[in-house]
Amino acid sequence: MTRTKLAVYAIAHTVRKLAQGALDPEKVFTLLDHLGVEKIYLENYRDGLFVSPSELGKVRKLFEGKYEVAGGTCIGTWGEGWGRYVPEDHESFRVVCLTDERNLELLAKAGRELGSVFEEALIDDFWAQWCTCPYCVERFNSEFGLRVTPEALRRELARGDTPTARMWARFSTELLSRVSREFVVKPFREAGGKRIVDKVAEWREDFYVRGLFLPEVAKIFDGVYVGTESRERVSSYGSHYITLLVKELAGRVEGVWFDTYDGLGWARSVSVETYVEQLLASLTPLPPELTLFNLDDLLHPTREPHVSALERHAQPLREALAEVKGEPLGLLRPALQPPFSPVEDRYIEDYIGSIGIPLKPARSIPAGSCVLLTAKEVGLLDFSELAEKAKLILLTSGAVRRILRGDAGDAGYELLGADASDLVYDHFAASEFEYKGARAREGHRRACELPVGPVLKVPGAEVVVAASDGWERWPAVFKVERKGVEIVAACTIDYPYLLGQYPEIVNQALRDIAGEFLGVTAASSTWATLYNFTLHVYSDGHLVVANHNPHRLSARLRIDGEKAGFSGHPKLLAGSADLRETETGLAVELPPRSYAVIKIG
Repeated sequence: MTRTKLAVYAIAHTVRKLAQGALDPEKVFTLLDHLGVEKIYLENYRDGLFVSPSELGKVRKLFEGKYEVAGGTCIGTWGEGWGRYVPEDHESFRVVCLTDERNLELLAKAGRELGSVFEEALIDDFWAQWCTCPYCVERFNSEFGLRVTPEALRRELARGDTPTARMWARFSTELLSRVSREFVVKPFREAGGKRIVDKVAEWREDFYVRGLFLPEVAKIFDGVYVGTESRERVSSYGSHYITLLVKELAGRVEGVWFDTYDGLGWARSVSVETYVEQLLASLTPLPPELTLFNLDDLLHPTREPHVSALERHAQPLREALAEVKGEPLGLLRPALQPPFSPVEDRYIEDYIGSIGIPLKPARSIPAGSCVLLTAKEVGLLDFSELAEKAKLILLTSGAVRRILRGDAGDAGYELLGADASDLVYDHFAASEFEYKGARAREGHRRACELPVGPVLKVPGAEVVVAASDGWERWPAVFKVERKGVEIVAACTIDYPYLLGQYPEIVNQALRDIAGEFLGVTAASSTWATLYNFTLHVYSDGHLVVANHNPHRLSARLRIDGEKAGFSGHPKLLAGSADLRETETGLAVELPPRSYAVIKIG
């Protein structure tokens, strides 16, 4: 692929300072040149501040000839002089109500003024249908023949998959789509703009209920950008996964974007280590463009360590990943958007990706595939059709639980080979696990009782991982065969426990299942648990590994050349790692909070 283009985004307040001479453009040029920035976005609106077309034009001339220049806007944000805004749900920011006439007038003004200066523009990710005010809910009731209150609606949305939540997702999508077409895209193009791209945020599980049905977004706008912010205390694997998901559903991703905030207090910056991990996880999906948000922050003295880290890592990473000619590989995930905000298995991909199992969203499932199904797909997928294509289906405990509730109908019972009558316990607390003859209890100073469930008696099931509380022994992971398809149920119900709580053999059992399909399997080189570790596999033999821990990490990569489609000697292209060839593949030693880009063959 071609090297990812590096861009920077200047918010409206920064653009105003440049227009008024309050910010020295030479200082900006120095920063951009040190980072290797090729493009800048200049914003015309944010939080009530409109930058006039004349000011935009003046600032545009400062950068033309040195960089590519495009427009930007943050039309979702509310400011003085606007109409209604989303109330107490969002105390840290206010977002416009899309049924308010005054707001619609100002949205059109922002789009029209932006299009009069720029042919290309990017919308920041506040653009969504956030509002559940009485006026929005009244319109919702009128269209769907309901009588819910705003409070009742919020309770329904918090419950996950309910009929009301599904109807609200449809209402939100239709409202956001109409407003986008009539009051954003149309005035932008009428004023001379040609290409307007919408950026979606990192909170992928809530897209649909906030009106962001990605195939529809891709039809309305000229492209889709992705927010890849992974702040403190969350897994950066989600940044990689969301980019692949949006690409699959929208058909293409125009670029990715992340910022310097820690997510704990918006005035504070993220740690430099987490910032670099965001950079890595934003580049591993191989996007055409990466935008740094925002210029004013990058110029602030508190961000000097972050800028230095970008100078050290951005260029080598972009150069190394530009050599990748293949596609990302992984355990397949159905690329679906649930018409509700999932409660069960919410962001589960971030956790599974963080124990060294790569995932890949797919709109269609090829024959002979290995597929991970979660609670989010139950009731949305045709299980009978899936069983005809897949070679192996891995079910989370959330998926098993929904099948037992009847949410997949008879096809679900047939797939699992069990129904509610086979349920022994919804869950039980295990203190010992066994896999392939190896037994393990809790690790050093960790939880002793670990949740397993649902516990089932399934006729003909093969126990893959057994769990015991000292009195009883039940399957934590079991396998059955149904019409030539292997069904594996991983009944480790609290998936955050995968990160350092379940013994290593539980995680390894899941890695082995995925690795049998991929041809590349990660395993710990020591007795220590392999977690906060990500693995990216590409079809042309490139690998990216990352250690997100504050300690060194040793991993073994078993490579089956026939299944993986590549083999050979390893070469380190970027990052820090000690590599050693083994009989079965590769041993990797990673320093704390580090990564390595590797070419095999």
